[in-house]
Amino acid sequence: MIQVKLFDEFRAKELEDKLNEFLEISMKDSFKLIDIKYSTYNHGEDRNECHSAVVIYEI
Repeated sequence: MIQVKLFDEFRAKELEDKLNEFLEISMKDSFKLIDIKYSTYNHGEDRNECHSAVVIYEI
């Protein structure tokens, strides 16, 4: 079964940590990583960035 996991953070380092934690916990014999999609969105004048990722995997 193909599934997705969404991540949304204001700091790139926090997103990296969350992704690594998820992958470390999930990497089992039945877990197959298909793809990771990453994007950054700038919220305009205040320049707050939002970093998002989608992990696509099969179990």
